[in-house]
This record gives sequence, structure tokens and C-alpha cells, in this order.
Amino acid sequence: MLSIVILKADYEGWWLFEGWQDNIIRQYSYDSEKDMREAYAEVKQQMGEKFHSSKDGKYRLTAYFNGCELEYCDDCDEDLQIYYTPMMIKNDELFV
Repeated sequence: MLSIVILKADYEGWWLFEGWQDNIIRQYSYDSEKDMREAYAEVKQQMGEKFHSSKDGKYRLTAYFNGCELEYCDDCDEDLQIYYTPMMIKNDELFV
């Protein structure tokens, strides 16, 4: 199965930790790798226009964010930046 997922997390680098699948807020399925790659490029372009900032991370992933979008963390007693990251998935694993 091929898909693009969009994740929302309160820390950049979420892809380094187990359980990242819990942060999926949107998912799109594709029949071919070509269609998925074309859609991924379009999603990244749209997110680049929507968000003011981005950070490139491991595995060629990009986390997009707006500096003013914060959520309060009760456990750490502070506001945390919210990040959105698109990624390509093949058979439930990161596909680069």
C-alpha cells in the first residue's frame, strides 16, 4: 500500500521515536509510486506556501510550522511549537 500521511506533533524530530503513527492527521492512498511522488511534491509545495517556516530533518523529511502556533504542554509546563510533516509510506513504513 502506498500513501502520503501528514503528521502533527509538538516536537521536531518526531520521526525518531516510536508511536509516530499516533500523530497522523491526514492520509491519502495511491495506486502507483509515480502518482504518490507527484502528489508528495505538490503537498510539499502547498505546505511551503501555507507555513512561514520549515526545518529539514533526517530521511529528507521537512517539518513545516508557523511560529505563532503553540500548544501548552501540561507535563513540561510550557508552550510548545506545533510541526506538520508530510511523508511517503509504503507498506506501513517510511518510503524515501
